[in-house]
Amino acid sequence: MKIAMMGAWNTDSGASIHAELMGRAWVEKGMDLKVFTFYRHSYHGTALTKGPEEEENYVTRCFPVYGAPGAGMDAAAILEADYDIFVAQDLGMLPMDQLLDIFPEIKKKAKTVNIVHDGELSKKAEYFRFDWDHVVCFDDRYYNFLKKKYPESKLSIIQYPSYPLKLGDKEKARAELGLPRDKKIVLMFGQAARYALNTAMVLDRLSERYDIMLLLVTEGKLVLEEFNRIGPKVKFDLNIVQTSPEMDLLYRYFHASDCMIYNKPSMPIQVVGSTVFQCMGARCPIIALDSNFVYSFDREVIKYRDYYDLEENMIDVFEKGRKYREQQRAVMDYLEEKSTGPTAERFLQLFNILQKQE
Repeated sequence: MKIAMMGAWNTDSGASIHAELMGRAWVEKGMDLKVFTFYRHSYHGTALTKGPEEEENYVTRCFPVYGAPGAGMDAAAILEADYDIFVAQDLGMLPMDQLLDIFPEIKKKAKTVNIVHDGELSKKAEYFRFDWDHVVCFDDRYYNFLKKKYPESKLSIIQYPSYPLKLGDKEKARAELGLPRDKKIVLMFGQAARYALNTAMVLDRLSERYDIMLLLVTEGKLVLEEFNRIGPKVKFDLNIVQTSPEMDLLYRYFHASDCMIYNKPSMPIQVVGSTVFQCMGARCPIIALDSNFVYSFDREVIKYRDYYDLEENMIDVFEKGRKYREQQRAVMDYLEEKSTGPTAERFLQLFNILQKQE
């Protein structure tokens, strides 16, 4: 099967995480993949995760983010490629006017699939002018608003994939990263780390009982400014690593940590916690604010409602209590059914069905 995918790639956006997990899994399963993605000077996300010399040989950077001035889309790169399935990731961020111009030519040779990342019906006029063969969303919340615009026969739910199991050794990871062996290390990373300041009071209280280090791995400048300001005032150790790490390095940080806090508050639109899916394979315990970012999870994350909850849950994890043990078992069950491999296979089954349709 020859698959073309258009969307974010090698950036820190949720759409890119999804595209990379699926795309690389399809390649491992023997599919011929071509990725069309944003120019390096005009991309979706806050940071690029790979330099040009590290980019996969099937990646072509040939268009700007939606609404960006300057260079337009290199339509020839998309039209001249050979594929029989065309997948759009996060359509609202793509140059839709220019894609609409060539969409009839794409449909002549390929079945077309739109993977929806928007948390509500798009208000962009161009969005619903595409005649997709199929539309995929992540859960029932998305399905319920999308069926107002698309026939249900063209709609499917395929859950956002989690990264597959990738265990590591805590002592080895800490040694490689230059982290202390004897502290409780609490990790926060990526864009979600901007909420890290909200945990300072709890970490201060716990520091009376445990020797704690808060490890922030992020390129967020506001986070860095805030913590550099309060750093001398808190009781816990603070370690700020200003980077947007590639997956192997990111997983070393997970393996080195005792837990990760994910405390993004609910949004008025539907969202998925791509950060959680991205890191589940490490089995680093995740303590998450009970918001719509973790709607898809039950015991796979340890949810808290307030700071008293957060403190109790962190103690449970540090002491490997009941919630910790339940979370570790639940993650293994979840990965078996909903990690990258099984999810990529569900897409391939859908593509096969579409190819058989007239």
